[in-house]
Amino acid sequence: MENMETVLERLRSIPGVVACWVLPQTVRNPLMRLEIESNLRLGLPGIPIVNEGIKAVLHCQHVVAICHSPELRHPPGPVVVICGPDEIVAEEIFEPKRLRQLSADPNTILFGKSLVFYRDALKQAAGKPLRLCYKGLPFPELEEVEGIRDVISVTIGYTAHFEVAKNAGWNPNDPNLGTVLIGFNQTSDMD
Repeated sequence: MENMETVLERLRSIPGVVACWVLPQTVRNPLMRLEIESNLRLGLPGIPIVNEGIKAVLHCQHVVAICHSPELRHPPGPVVVICGPDEIVAEEIFEPKRLRQLSADPNTILFGKSLVFYRDALKQAAGKPLRLCYKGLPFPELEEVEGIRDVISVTIGYTAHFEVAKNAGWNPNDPNLGTVLIGFNQTSDMD
């Protein structure tokens, strides 16, 4: 892809991005299996962990992994969502203004610094199966790059992070580093 260098330059210019690696096609299926298997093992009692975004990312034409430090900006939406069959029971909220508004709402329960539970959704989900989901999110810094479309990003669990870091030549044991996968497609005029 002729725009890949533009994509990589844009990613490297983002505060908190330490390194980038273009995922080879041969790594994608094993990485998806690894993420699914590790999430099955790590699931909380009665609440499985599901990475809903990884499938969408890994099915894109191009996938770039970024290694990031804590200085990377917060995601543009909730990374972690606890879902019932038909409702969002809880979600991560990072925007301070929205957190203040929600903490004043009698329908919400703030757990920790950023996880907000919704009382009405908890009542609706009572007795139903819940799951903790990692969601695919936009990656705004790439959405304006000419020649690409369908930009989606996802956080991955520790086991998949370790494997990506090892393959990319990053330090997989640094507790201050994380990995985000970003997928995108070429626009039709470049296909």
